[in-house]
Amino acid sequence: GVFNESGIFMSICRHGFSLVIADMVQSGEQAKYPLAVVSKLLSTFGSDLGGGYKIGCRFKATISRSSLGQHAQELNHTSLIGAFHGHAYQRLCQLNHLATYVEGLVLEDLEGCECTFSKSNALASCVRYASVCHWRQAIANYFQHNDDHEIYANLSELLVWWHIIFQLTQYPRHIST
Repeated sequence: GVFNESGIFMSICRHGFSLVIADMVQSGEQAKYPLAVVSKLLSTFGSDLGGGYKIGCRFKATISRSSLGQHAQELNHTSLIGAFHGHAYQRLCQLNHLATYVEGLVLEDLEGCECTFSKSNALASCVRYASVCHWRQAIANYFQHNDDHEIYANLSELLVWWHIIFQLTQYPRHIST
């Protein structure tokens, strides 16, 4: 029906590109959506993935109890919580799952989806009464446009910036004279 879709569940990479978008149908926020997304990411990218999720510590237990549990463990999947949500949790949970304390994440806050959803909120009024086909089309077009024209452009600027920093650190004498 027209009103069965209740939202989307998505995953983005640390740069902000949309990786997986799942259409939530009637059921609201249930564990099946993040489990499906993790399954897709593990089958696509393989081992040593880490995923930030608002309830990452509880989600780790959900993954381990699911049929995906053994596969996720074999591929060394790590369930994390974002920097801004983490301080509301218990201290032990923070030490094990908070992005701040995970080696290799550097300054990553794992809050990219919050920014992505904030930017896409205007889309809700456009798709509220749309058919399923037009709902999916509008959402897919929005995120494709966002990836192509905003995220890619920002990543290009970042790469140029890192190249400049590299040049300054490798050849400081040549640049300063």
